[in-house]
Amino acid sequence: MTVVCICLSPGLQRSVCVDALTLGEVNRLQSVSVDIGGKGVNVCRVLQRIGIKACCLAQGGDNGEDLMALARGEGLDLRLIRSSGRLRTCTTIVEAPDMGGRRVTELVEPSSPVDPACVALMRATVHKMLPTASALVIAGSMAPGFPAGYQTELADFATAAGVPVLLDMQGDALRSALSAKPALVKINLAEFGATFLGGRFSGSEQSGELAAHELSGAVLDAVAEVSRLHATIFVLTRGAGSIVVARQGALRVLPVRPLAGDEILSPIGSGDSFLAGLLAVLLAGPAKQSRSTPNPFSLDAIEAAIDYATACAQSNARTMRPGVLEDSFSGGLE
Repeated sequence: MTVVCICLSPGLQRSVCVDALTLGEVNRLQSVSVDIGGKGVNVCRVLQRIGIKACCLAQGGDNGEDLMALARGEGLDLRLIRSSGRLRTCTTIVEAPDMGGRRVTELVEPSSPVDPACVALMRATVHKMLPTASALVIAGSMAPGFPAGYQTELADFATAAGVPVLLDMQGDALRSALSAKPALVKINLAEFGATFLGGRFSGSEQSGELAAHELSGAVLDAVAEVSRLHATIFVLTRGAGSIVVARQGALRVLPVRPLAGDEILSPIGSGDSFLAGLLAVLLAGPAKQSRSTPNPFSLDAIEAAIDYATACAQSNARTMRPGVLEDSFSGGLE
């Protein structure tokens, strides 16, 4: 059985380090690394690193062979569906520590449109893979050319086949996909507010600002109410802040031991690493034999997986590369 990760906005990810980014001036880089980028790719990479069989399905492009060469080099099971257009290159700029922390800037290119033939073939490929899938992960945004509701359609296929669906997305795409009754939604506080509460919270997990928002009664009530309306588990993260888990109105707030500022090299990909670690523990537990159950995961199972998921996220944050764990990380599941 294989975890199938869907990435509909793949590309190359350049991670560069500078002493300090000075706008309008020449900036000399200390180091550069290039990886395959995309949330679904990151989840797949971490799952494979910790011993879970996984593959990533994404669209190709005119430079798709560049991605495949990187995939072969790291042993990543990446499967590209042919499409024209050039896959994007995004850049993460990491500045040297200042005042006990690092400033991280992301430059995100737009994605090229996909071909109609790619849309149809990816749909057929997902169908073909579901009989041997242990879970379907759909993470991130969609490139132009994929029709509205496409992620919902893929999630519907998996739910009908009895395959647990895990989502990491936001906005209209998430609200639509909830009709497929996913087993779990991983979302951060700002994304939750933008999706369900009209953008009540600002900041990002990368900057650490989300951890500063208080979990007031009103916030917890809103999370509980959304979980009552949808047949899924919500796992709401706040960077270094506590994690909220909700199902059918029941809430648990789980503390997180934050990393020291000087331990963090780059938080890019840490949320994806968290989701991979969470899923790995869930698949290793009793839920792995509950394929016919609409939602095989319980709050107890989620709570038991949080420490390992957090360890994966923090290990990624100690590296410069997205969705990559430290060489010293002990990935074996007990």
